Amino acid sequence: MNKFILTIVLFASTISFAQSLESKIPANAKLVVTIDGSHLLELVPLTEFENYSVIKEIIKEIKEDKPHINGISDLGFDINSDAYYFYQPTDSIIYHVGLIKLKNRVDFEKLLDSSAQKKIVRSGNVSHYAEDSDLNIMWNDNILMLSGGMPSYSYFDENRERFEAQALNEDEGFYEIKNRVAGSWAANYAKQLFNYNGVSIASNQGYLKSKDNNASATLWIKSYGELMGGFMSSSLGMLVGSGLNMNYSNYGIGSVTAHLYFEKETARITSKMEVNDRWEKALKKMYSSKIDPSFFKYINENEMLGYTSISIDTEAFLEEYPKLMSEIYGGMLPDYREESILAAELFTLILDEEAIGELITGDMLFVLNDIVDKDVTYTTYEYDDDYNEKEVVKTKKESSPDFTIIVGSENEKLLLRLIRLGVKHEAFEHKSSYYKINLPSKTPFDLYAVIKDEKVFLTTSEKRITNIINNRTVSQVGNHKKIMKNNTSVIYMDLNKLMDKIPESELSEDEEQFVAYAKDNLRNAYFKTGKMKGKTISSELILETAKNRKNSLKVLLDFLEFVD
Repeated sequence: MNKFILTIVLFASTISFAQSLESKIPANAKLVVTIDGSHLLELVPLTEFENYSVIKEIIKEIKEDKPHINGISDLGFDINSDAYYFYQPTDSIIYHVGLIKLKNRVDFEKLLDSSAQKKIVRSGNVSHYAEDSDLNIMWNDNILMLSGGMPSYSYFDENRERFEAQALNEDEGFYEIKNRVAGSWAANYAKQLFNYNGVSIASNQGYLKSKDNNASATLWIKSYGELMGGFMSSSLGMLVGSGLNMNYSNYGIGSVTAHLYFEKETARITSKMEVNDRWEKALKKMYSSKIDPSFFKYINENEMLGYTSISIDTEAFLEEYPKLMSEIYGGMLPDYREESILAAELFTLILDEEAIGELITGDMLFVLNDIVDKDVTYTTYEYDDDYNEKEVVKTKKESSPDFTIIVGSENEKLLLRLIRLGVKHEAFEHKSSYYKINLPSKTPFDLYAVIKDEKVFLTTSEKRITNIINNRTVSQVGNHKKIMKNNTSVIYMDLNKLMDKIPESELSEDEEQFVAYAKDNLRNAYFKTGKMKGKTISSELILETAKNRKNSLKVLLDFLEFVD
């Protein structure tokens, strides 16, 4: 029965969503997720949402047992309010809680079958249903709350003897004791929380700053280090007694905020992560540079499927990164802090950061120029009428990436010495003014290299390498120039062009329709990591959708409908 209820509530929480539900979230909650139902319904009205086949099927299944259910509005949820999930760990148990606004209590209670109705405990205006120790459901006229508790493995293992002494009989094992005790705690927690009148999350300034009325969903984490510490302590019971005393308090990462937006032509997920003073100083050194503008000379947006760009200060990276890793692992594993510090110091001693920083500046660009069909030879065997084996060499068409890699370098002399050494040992083949790298025979592409203008070029195209040498490249950067300059790293894909590269002969009829839909409705995708602003690192995942569609949520829902 609890699976049925969970299915209905999870389904409703994606569209429903204040008596403020926020008042039920304690101020010490570590993680909060908010779903804005009214905003989603503005994008896709309820009548349209109910026309999707998966929704029709859910309603149909519910209606088989509940004939009065004709649509989502009959489930009793307030679909124009916010829904919340929050996470609250203690040293002994982790609580997961969902909160949804009710519009019609009677309609919701009709979802419960007769056996469940008999298990409901009523106290005044509040009803409590718990089929087992994993889930507690409580509600009144306005609020529906689902809560569950996950016991901490480490806590129960460390106190095993004390809990075993609480066995109800000789046959009750430790696993059963743990579940019974945790279930009792979870039930008491649910009752206290439902009547909670203490300081709520709405008093937390960090949480309030995370809100954005334009977002369809929001994730807020109070402290990523604390969250990870609690999760690892609870989940990795097998580490207890191993000497790995894990502590994330010095992890360096504080609050994290993420937002989901569905706009006219884009679906976006943004995130912001705050770091402490030590990390701020290190990351600003590592990511202070901008990509060398001369790289743009080798980008032609009309002749590429995508790219990845990175801009870091290699010298600062090699100097700061080992120290950060030492602090991370020294904080996570305090019993091995001395070892992690020594390892970081040895790493720094061995490496010459300045020399490596000259050899590899930290500006890197990977361009996927094309995906081409190549004739690839392979060996097979044939047999004559007398079953005599004969080796036969054949050719077949195979898709192969056509790409270019550019890496900044300020020490061409050392690189040329390395290449000459490679030629000596037949790893490279010297052409007229460039080099061919001798790759394994089964590699589906050739690779050519040249060092020019403080850059190392690697490309699969011999024609392209000669154009680079002879300054015959065509530069068409467009808006990508601004995007790369303003971010420390960028991943870009032209989804339309990528779809065009999928051979139709290799697609089934359904897959052909899938590709056709994607080409008509999806355009470009980006993942960007921004530069440090104060103590904050930001990132953004963007999916651009067709301009002639109502909005990006409608596109994605139609896409899921198509896949289904």
